[in-house]
Amino acid sequence: MSEAAERWGEDYDSSYDDRRGRLVRARLATALELLGDGPGRVLDAGMGGGRLVERLASRGWTVSGVDVSESMVDLARRRVPMLADSLVAAPIEALPFQDGSFDAVAALGVLEFTDDLPAVLGELTRVLRDDGLAVVSWPSFKGLYAAWRGGVLYRVARALGRPAPPPAPNPHGVEQFTALLRDAGLGMDRTVLLGPRGGVVRSPLLAAQIVVAGRQR
Repeated sequence: MSEAAERWGEDYDSSYDDRRGRLVRARLATALELLGDGPGRVLDAGMGGGRLVERLASRGWTVSGVDVSESMVDLARRRVPMLADSLVAAPIEALPFQDGSFDAVAALGVLEFTDDLPAVLGELTRVLRDDGLAVVSWPSFKGLYAAWRGGVLYRVARALGRPAPPPAPNPHGVEQFTALLRDAGLGMDRTVLLGPRGGVVRSPLLAAQIVVAGRQR
């Protein structure tokens, strides 16, 4: 991971604590609602600084986490030191776990930065047990917010010299994304559309993010 991407990851984690964080906080809360309480084994794939890991552990889950960034893994271990041995640096494209290792898998804010989305979805389903639950997020790339953020906001960030997120190589719309989930073997249980301020909306056109729950078939 590049130095710019590392800086962006740390800035992204800090956004949970300020006014920028309404959407990411809503996404996390939605994922927690869809995952429910433990017991069980759950993997946070692309865990970042460990925000979801911390919350899942408090709900009775046995939690593992992976992130490709060593600095994010270090931050997650400092946030949840009792789980340090279960939080490892690894690419989401090659998860270091055996088939059927987990009752649930979460992947929030990470799938849009993969180079081979079908392969990554295959990895998430591979490590799920039969009927295991996957909860994943995806930007509404065809929505109004994505068009604005990808234009005005990114140009302003570059003009100010602030790090912007790496470009996403997989700008699929909501329907395309859910079709890929089905192709990977996940039956759709529920889809939640979140607007830019974190509230639930009805149309993908108005959504900034979607959070999807699906079970391994």
